[in-house]
Amino acid sequence: MEIRRNFLKKGAVMGAGALAFNASSDAAAQQKRGPFKRMNPSDLVEVGMVVAHGCHSYNIWAGTMNPPEGQMRTTGMIITKIWSFREEYAKRYTDKFPGVKAVKNIDDLVGAVDGIYIDAVPAVSLYHLMARPFLLAGMPTFVNRPFITSIEKAKIMIEDAQKGSAPLMSNSTWEFTESIGDLQAKAANMPRILGYAAHNSMSDYYSHGVHGIYYIAAALRNERKKGRGKCLAASYLTPDWRTPPGALSFIHENPDGGPFYGQLHLQGGMDGNAYMRLFGDRSGDFEGKIPANPGWFRYNTWNAMQLVIQEMFETRKAPEIGDDILEKAYMFLMGFRSVLEKNGAPVTRNEVEGWELPPPSESLKIGNQPSDSAFEEPYSTQELKDLEKYLA
Repeated sequence: MEIRRNFLKKGAVMGAGALAFNASSDAAAQQKRGPFKRMNPSDLVEVGMVVAHGCHSYNIWAGTMNPPEGQMRTTGMIITKIWSFREEYAKRYTDKFPGVKAVKNIDDLVGAVDGIYIDAVPAVSLYHLMARPFLLAGMPTFVNRPFITSIEKAKIMIEDAQKGSAPLMSNSTWEFTESIGDLQAKAANMPRILGYAAHNSMSDYYSHGVHGIYYIAAALRNERKKGRGKCLAASYLTPDWRTPPGALSFIHENPDGGPFYGQLHLQGGMDGNAYMRLFGDRSGDFEGKIPANPGWFRYNTWNAMQLVIQEMFETRKAPEIGDDILEKAYMFLMGFRSVLEKNGAPVTRNEVEGWELPPPSESLKIGNQPSDSAFEEPYSTQELKDLEKYLA
């Protein structure tokens, strides 16, 4: 099925939410579609999104990909279709972004676009089911952080991507900032890594503390492939994960002289979005920083990741492999179990296998915290059961 992607075309059809899930009838069409080919300079990559309240697609990304009249376009992508389990949210989305069509069933997105965003954080515990039809159909898929609520579900998603030969991403925009390249290059020249100190500005750990986890994991990504840097355990000391401050300590595998240790400070209102300093012997210490007010913030932070996603949609090559995604899931979940159930004591990789983090919900709130948008309109327990039944 050939779809013209010219952004000059007009076409807005108001859609509704979901009723029933059918087999991925367009999977064969998607397989035949092949890589995106820009036939004209104005052709855009067509994006489909699975959305819910409190997510980046509504508040940030759609305004970049579907800019209102008079605003500059900064990516080569355009959202053409969305699906939401809540009909009223689908309408809210299409009302704000004319030209975006809300489809009736999630599988209506299969084969209809060039790439998929899974961005429905209230249902993060079901991301593995939401992504399945797209991954098995071989569609490039971006899954927003924190990716999933258990290691087992993370592995299901990664295995589905392998089965469908589908490119898969789950990233923080911090991973594509300039300082990550510097840190990776400097780590590569270190005879030994002795440890690190890092910080990340956040609201709550679930929504934004995860940025710091992904920042560290990206800096050490190439080192893990050499056999040093894999995270073995994590502990999280804080009065309350829902607000800063807090500090996580990590133990990393190191074949030369035993493990090395790192610490991530989670603060609010810091002089910088993120920072990391690597300690080494003889070759000196090295640092990277994401400043709080970098100038042209959209381009060197938010937009940086969007362009990498676009590259994946066009080339069908992901910037990371399944082991990279799984490493971030382990680090995030070990820290969370430490603070939720272990009073800040270290938690190993084995201890988060078979364990599941609750999705954003009223059960995790105390008073008005967390205040991040992901917790403002969470799905009820019954809604999650209904959604799981629909997807399964």
